[in-house]
Amino acid sequence: MTAQSRKDVLRLFGLFAIGQLVVGALFTLPLGPVEGGDSYLSIARDFPDLTGTEWSYGGYVAILALGEFLGSGPWFAFVLQSVAAIAAGLALLSLGRQFSGSLAGWVASAFYLLYPLITQWSSYLLTESLFYSGVIITAWCLVHAIERTGPSWWPLWATTATVATLRPNGVLLVGSVASVLAISCCRQKGLKLVLATVVWVAVLVGGTLSPTANTGSSENWFGPRTWIGDVVWNVAEERIEMPQPVDRNPSNAALIRYALDHPIDMVNLGSRRVWWELKQVRPWYSPSLNLFTSVTMIFFYLVAAVGAWTSRRSSLTLVTISITLPFMTLIAVTWAV
Repeated sequence: MTAQSRKDVLRLFGLFAIGQLVVGALFTLPLGPVEGGDSYLSIARDFPDLTGTEWSYGGYVAILALGEFLGSGPWFAFVLQSVAAIAAGLALLSLGRQFSGSLAGWVASAFYLLYPLITQWSSYLLTESLFYSGVIITAWCLVHAIERTGPSWWPLWATTATVATLRPNGVLLVGSVASVLAISCCRQKGLKLVLATVVWVAVLVGGTLSPTANTGSSENWFGPRTWIGDVVWNVAEERIEMPQPVDRNPSNAALIRYALDHPIDMVNLGSRRVWWELKQVRPWYSPSLNLFTSVTMIFFYLVAAVGAWTSRRSSLTLVTISITLPFMTLIAVTWAV
């Protein structure tokens, strides 16, 4: 590690520490691990004897199980999430420097490490923090593979595979990485489209038919949540009216048939879900927090738009769009949050 790298890590650690102190004061969070509503810790105690639904979070459960073996699952996960957040900040700093200079890198990393609505998750024993950081680190690895090492660079695939095990939607990250490599490494335009299409068809079929996407309570399957008009998961006040299906089969295949029968209603519902997720304003936040969120998110989208335009022909923009769009599409098909 160079002297510059050591300075960067120390500064990023300082930003992370400040972010944790600020969010602790704002949201009355203790310094240390906080067990969330989804008790992955209790699931970890049964690892590896998990159900199909629990295996869709298997990577995170395995981390907690390893921590329990070493002495403390909560503290092991908390330290790992903290290290991953700082590593993600370093990845953002590196990408900013590479494509637009140090100022862009420090703005990006500071936003990630200081923004309360992001930093709050670092303490919780939930998949959010580690998944967010993992996606950013994967993006850095993907840009590195495109620009320097080629598609077979093992850290890219090791990181992608690890992050994909943390949450059910992790399979989308695998699809993004594979399709980006197909587009960037293949010289024939027609073949690029074919390869990318094959990747996403495989992801769609695998996701539709996989046991983890077809297990658990039928009320939480995508179909029932769609025809009751859920914009936000289980928030009745945000629901809209949707046409009722002839067949109330809760399977994913039935949802596809429903979407084909009611395309306009599905676009309306999907747009509301995506907008609700993008704006980040919440009815249960205080007026001051919603004002702060509105102002900062406007700033965020403005600088993101500037960055996307100025680096529109770069591998960074290709990677960012290819990772973002599938996740936003999943929100449109399922629900916000």
